Amino acid sequence: MKLIKKRYIILFTFLLMIILIAIFGTSQDLQIRHYSESTKKVSETIKIAVITDLHNTTYGEHQAELISATKEQNPDFICFVGDLINSIKHIDEAIDLISSLTKSYPCYYVSGNHEYWSENCDNFKGLLRSYGVNVLEGTKKSIKVRGQNLQICGVDDPEVLYEPMKGYKGWNEQLERCNKETGEVYSILLSHRPEKVEDYNKCNFDLILCGHAHGGQFRIPWLMNGLYAPDQGFFPKFAGGEYKLSDSMMIVSRGLIKNHIPRVFNRPELVIVDICPDE
Repeated sequence: MKLIKKRYIILFTFLLMIILIAIFGTSQDLQIRHYSESTKKVSETIKIAVITDLHNTTYGEHQAELISATKEQNPDFICFVGDLINSIKHIDEAIDLISSLTKSYPCYYVSGNHEYWSENCDNFKGLLRSYGVNVLEGTKKSIKVRGQNLQICGVDDPEVLYEPMKGYKGWNEQLERCNKETGEVYSILLSHRPEKVEDYNKCNFDLILCGHAHGGQFRIPWLMNGLYAPDQGFFPKFAGGEYKLSDSMMIVSRGLIKNHIPRVFNRPELVIVDICPDE
């Protein structure tokens, strides 16, 4: 009798978990995730919107939901951190977003592996430039936001630069070019890949913004931050969130892709980062 009762308890617990996951865990509603970074290098708060891993996902007609959510946050500028598209033949979702947001905000972009796999990365970059997006390819820009000087840097995805005889030497060269002369100005690196921590630790950026990991797809709140991420494998260390590196803070967005791959307790997110004065 006790054994039968125990089995019923186990079965009930299992069914309850399934029901809770179905109700609360599989939502793919867009959420806004906020981070705050403090520094003595700014005297007034600067707000950044981070958009990554869209993968042709649609948020309402002509991306109205995502555009509205971004504008409600009123960022000072927007960072696109790769994988906006899966194929150059299907870019309407990305262009709807880009064409609207570039009218209101300065925009900066680095490529992801899926732009490379589309086999037309250069054409996509050219299209983004035609809308006024700043495409960063191992380059850095000195910008002024709210009267304050910043440096924004960006590297292509390693796949874009891979050469059979040289490997990823081109990516390392891009990172090195970005890393020079950062000085006392607050510096931000856009890089699609969060797993490149060993390389980032050799640099002196203040903030690194990444995507790619999709939040590890499956999460168990407070227990497991992610089950699997590209190029990190199972139980990825950098699935999504805020990470302290040697001399930098790295923020990894869980990305905007939905429907293509199930997400459990891992809603798609628009990341907002406030760079605040450290008083």
